[in-house]
Amino acid sequence: MGKFKSKNKRMFSGTAEYHKFDIARGQLETAIRLFLVEGCDMFSAITLAGAAGEVLHQLVLRAGKQPFVDYTVKVNDWKKLGPTPSRSAVMKHIHKILFINEMKHHDKDAQDIVQLDAEECALAAILKAIVDYKTLTGSQTDAMKAMFAWCYQNLESEQMLKEYEELPRAAKEL
Repeated sequence: MGKFKSKNKRMFSGTAEYHKFDIARGQLETAIRLFLVEGCDMFSAITLAGAAGEVLHQLVLRAGKQPFVDYTVKVNDWKKLGPTPSRSAVMKHIHKILFINEMKHHDKDAQDIVQLDAEECALAAILKAIVDYKTLTGSQTDAMKAMFAWCYQNLESEQMLKEYEELPRAAKEL
């Protein structure tokens, strides 16, 4: 590998130890930057947010806290949508509807064409990862705050807030 090294010392040159949290935070913040820059690469944003989300999910579990996916299971129970799926089944479903694995793999029997709303999938993958980041740390980075500002400006914020206020208290405490 030595012959492929940069001639100049760069930030990540040389072997070092990196905490998975730092890797996930970097991936998530890069996904956010890709999303917020108009016309940028939503496919990479999905992949990076998906990878960050997987790491953050495990870190949240190791910390003894409740990951995002557990809230979706609780919503399923609260809305009485049928039998409660397992955490792994919910994760698999989320990855499927957000095309996270489609962005990372090309299985032998998979189609060559993927039809999706790339911006919507990137947004959801990023927000899912942010929830686990905030659950783990209790804080948000500046990039995450910028993402929430974008959401407030570009999504139906007033309608979402109104619907949230109309929810029964039990639903808000999920």
